[in-house]
Amino acid sequence: MMARASVIRAEIIRETIEDIRLVKGRGILALIGIAIGTAAVVAMLHVGHNASREALRQFEALGTDLVLMQPQPSGNTSAEVGLDDVLALPRQGIGISDVSAIVQTGGNIQARRSDIQASILAATDGIYALAKARLDYGRFTSDLDGFSPFAVLGAETATSLQGPGRERIAVGERITFNGQNLTVIGVLEDAPPNIVLNLELNRSVIIPFAAARRATSQVAISQVAGRLAPGANDERTAEAVAKYFEPLVTNGFMHVATARQLIANIQHQMRIYATLILGIGAVSLVVGGVGIMNVMLMSVMERRQEIGLRLALGARRKDIRLMFLCETLILAAIGSAIGTALGYLAGWLFASGSDWQFEPAPLAVSLGAGMALVVGLFFGIYPALLASRLDPVAALRSE
Repeated sequence: MMARASVIRAEIIRETIEDIRLVKGRGILALIGIAIGTAAVVAMLHVGHNASREALRQFEALGTDLVLMQPQPSGNTSAEVGLDDVLALPRQGIGISDVSAIVQTGGNIQARRSDIQASILAATDGIYALAKARLDYGRFTSDLDGFSPFAVLGAETATSLQGPGRERIAVGERITFNGQNLTVIGVLEDAPPNIVLNLELNRSVIIPFAAARRATSQVAISQVAGRLAPGANDERTAEAVAKYFEPLVTNGFMHVATARQLIANIQHQMRIYATLILGIGAVSLVVGGVGIMNVMLMSVMERRQEIGLRLALGARRKDIRLMFLCETLILAAIGSAIGTALGYLAGWLFASGSDWQFEPAPLAVSLGAGMALVVGLFFGIYPALLASRLDPVAALRSE
């Protein structure tokens, strides 16, 4: 009996493939629906996964041990913290090894015949090591420079000031900001934005911290960059730093954010986005499933006499169900394979266009293909049941 059942199933599958070949138009329409749905799921999962990986790679390049501290006002008055209290932080033994105090402002920089917008960072000299800044030429500013009007230019700032086709900004050249003349002592190499410390050195001008009054009348520290000590726990350190500054910040408190906390937040957000992306892809698959159901219902109506003849000759109703389910699953499997390949290609193209390193999402292929098959099976059940319940006599009389 088992051998006979196997033979029957094999024959049903063979005939199903022949039926699909005979109805090319309807089969292609069904394939397109499932392929588009599967491609949407696979491509979106690839994009979401690679966006997450790229964000993590940026954090790793910048340093996962960075800490950003920002005085936050508790009322209408700006919060203030003393420089000595900031510089004393590494000596407290609470998990911070290095710090740099920063006063950040912005405005127009003039040099030669150029006039550009740039950020001005009055910072203690620890900023360069914390931001992993590298010199192109010249030297860094130092705390020993005191009130001297020295400036280090970011790579993009220097390029914009030199103008097209002109010689690069030289060490010793003068630039002007808010009526103050500054002497260029160095230019940085090109560097990506530091999303942890909220700094974009490429478009900045860095001056000694003591020279902040040359840039702005508001010399309150706007942020503090720090680094975790080796082996320090980021959560406990963040709590300890906030507690340390609690009595030291006037009119406010110190908000502390570590790179690892930001990474955890990004991963949480990416999981939410992945769920939304999966939902959007699932809607596309459902649309494809509805298309398959319509095609199969049309096939049932057109093949009523064939179904009636099979039943009259002894075919069981479960054989009829199996025949139409096989047809649906074969269509879904082919559409799923095509869609998976298209989704993979779309994900790779998006990553390449965004200058990301492409990395296949672990579950994209299996999840996309699995969902397509499940959707195909689900929407194929009703046409299969409808076909198996036909009255043989009524089916044979139909035209």
